[in-house]
Amino acid sequence: MKTIKNIFQENKLFFFNYNHNSFFEGIYRLLAILISPMFLKINPNFISMCSLLIGFIGLFFSFFLSLDINLVIIFFLLSFVLDFTDGLIARYTRKTSFHGRFLDGLFDIFVIGFLHIIFIIELINLEFLSINSFYFIFCLITICIMPVQHLILDRFSSLARWCNEIDKNTFIKPYYRNSFYNKLTMLLFDLQHLCIFHILVNGSQNLTITITFYLILSFFSSLTSIILYMVLSKKNFINRSNQKDNNE
Repeated sequence: MKTIKNIFQENKLFFFNYNHNSFFEGIYRLLAILISPMFLKINPNFISMCSLLIGFIGLFFSFFLSLDINLVIIFFLLSFVLDFTDGLIARYTRKTSFHGRFLDGLFDIFVIGFLHIIFIIELINLEFLSINSFYFIFCLITICIMPVQHLILDRFSSLARWCNEIDKNTFIKPYYRNSFYNKLTMLLFDLQHLCIFHILVNGSQNLTITITFYLILSFFSSLTSIILYMVLSKKNFINRSNQKDNNE
């Protein structure tokens, strides 16, 4: 109980405070704190791998065993909670590392990708989606654009830090999305996860509408992030020479 209280105190700023976290992130973080005592002696990177594995099991059960979609969603909700647990444990036990951050971000992309695939399979099984339709092309673009978004963000962040290291007189923020879009980023996250919880509770009821809405939100979220960092990359990097790097 003391462990839960201590971790809660460290993270109370992020609970249901829309200036720092979305509503559903607060829920996942709270659940992660409640189960955190069970993981204190486990390496945080192993917890991240468990999150990935649970997401993959959800994909396997959906694709090969045709498990009901609302039951499949349970695997992903558990994966989301573990995704917050690894960071909580890493910070509480002073085992944070850039390697852990790399794995955590990479596994997040895979887990969300698994969920996208499951949703598309459900639409095909319900005969709502044809592989020859424009909607199918949109779904494929939505799947592909999500990892591209993270690639561009990470590329911008690494170059910003590199520029800051080379030129101490200027500073480029590695992350801008929350600064520019403010609460829109958190709202998009909440709406997507509201769709996920709607599927958990209602199963196949209005499933095609819910999945379509989720995919549109996912596409818009990724697209806005890509546009933002493409514009910022031109603004911040176009007049910065990489000659020093070329000479090394």
